[in-house]
Amino acid sequence: MDRLNEEYMEILSGEGAASEKFWKLEKRIKEDKKDCGVQCEKSRSNQLYIMLELLNEGAITMDDLKDFSDELKEMMKHFSNR
Repeated sequence: MDRLNEEYMEILSGEGAASEKFWKLEKRIKEDKKDCGVQCEKSRSNQLYIMLELLNEGAITMDDLKDFSDELKEMMKHFSNR
Protein backbone atom coordinates (compact mmCIF):
# COMPACT_ATOMS: atom_id res chain seq x y z
CA MET A 1 0.00 0.00 0.00
CA ASP A 2 2.92 2.35 0.65
CA ARG A 3 3.96 2.00 -2.98
CA LEU A 4 0.53 3.14 -4.12
CA ASN A 5 0.55 6.09 -1.74
CA GLU A 6 3.93 7.19 -3.09
CA GLU A 7 2.71 6.90 -6.67
CA TYR A 8 -0.41 8.92 -5.82
CA MET A 9 1.73 11.61 -4.18
CA GLU A 10 3.90 11.77 -7.31
CA ILE A 11 0.81 12.39 -9.42
CA LEU A 12 -0.38 15.16 -7.09
CA SER A 13 3.01 16.86 -6.85
CA GLY A 14 3.75 16.65 -10.58
CA GLU A 15 3.54 19.34 -13.22
CA GLY A 16 0.23 20.67 -14.49
CA ALA A 17 -2.98 22.21 -13.33
CA ALA A 18 -4.62 20.96 -10.14
CA SER A 19 -7.67 19.82 -12.07
CA GLU A 20 -5.54 17.72 -14.46
CA LYS A 21 -3.76 16.07 -11.54
CA PHE A 22 -7.10 15.42 -9.84
CA TRP A 23 -8.59 13.67 -12.88
CA LYS A 24 -5.39 11.70 -13.46
CA LEU A 25 -5.43 10.54 -9.83
CA GLU A 26 -9.12 9.66 -9.95
CA LYS A 27 -8.58 7.53 -13.05
CA ARG A 28 -5.64 5.76 -11.42
CA ILE A 29 -7.58 5.03 -8.22
CA LYS A 30 -10.47 3.56 -10.23
CA GLU A 31 -8.02 1.24 -12.00
CA ASP A 32 -6.27 0.28 -8.77
CA LYS A 33 -9.54 -0.55 -6.99
CA LYS A 34 -9.95 -3.50 -9.34
CA ASP A 35 -6.65 -5.08 -8.29
CA CYS A 36 -6.85 -7.90 -5.80
CA GLY A 37 -3.85 -6.47 -3.94
CA VAL A 38 -5.84 -3.36 -3.13
CA GLN A 39 -9.14 -4.94 -2.23
CA CYS A 40 -10.19 -8.54 -1.92
CA GLU A 41 -12.79 -10.47 -0.06
CA LYS A 42 -11.07 -12.96 2.20
CA SER A 43 -12.47 -16.42 2.63
CA ARG A 44 -10.86 -19.78 3.13
CA SER A 45 -12.64 -21.26 0.12
CA ASN A 46 -11.13 -18.57 -2.16
CA GLN A 47 -7.67 -18.54 -0.60
CA LEU A 48 -5.83 -20.18 -3.51
CA TYR A 49 -7.54 -17.97 -6.09
CA ILE A 50 -6.73 -14.85 -4.10
CA MET A 51 -3.08 -15.88 -3.71
CA LEU A 52 -2.84 -16.63 -7.42
CA GLU A 53 -4.39 -13.27 -8.33
CA LEU A 54 -1.98 -11.47 -5.98
CA LEU A 55 0.91 -13.30 -7.59
CA ASN A 56 -0.25 -12.50 -11.12
CA GLU A 57 -0.73 -8.82 -10.25
CA GLY A 58 2.75 -8.60 -8.77
CA ALA A 59 1.44 -7.75 -5.30
CA ILE A 60 3.38 -10.77 -3.99
CA THR A 61 6.25 -12.81 -5.39
CA MET A 62 7.25 -16.44 -5.18
CA ASP A 63 9.78 -15.35 -2.54
CA ASP A 64 6.85 -14.30 -0.35
CA LEU A 65 5.63 -17.90 -0.48
CA LYS A 66 8.92 -19.42 0.70
CA ASP A 67 7.44 -20.61 4.01
CA PHE A 68 4.46 -22.32 2.36
CA SER A 69 4.40 -25.98 1.36
CA ASP A 70 6.22 -27.18 -1.74
CA GLU A 71 2.88 -28.41 -3.07
CA LEU A 72 1.35 -24.93 -2.85
CA LYS A 73 4.41 -23.29 -4.42
CA GLU A 74 4.33 -25.73 -7.34
CA MET A 75 0.61 -25.08 -7.85
CA MET A 76 1.23 -21.31 -7.88
CA LYS A 77 4.09 -21.70 -10.38
CA HIS A 78 1.94 -23.89 -12.60
CA PHE A 79 -1.07 -21.58 -12.75
CA SER A 80 0.59 -18.17 -12.53
CA ASN A 81 1.22 -15.86 -15.49
CA ARG A 82 4.70 -15.01 -14.25
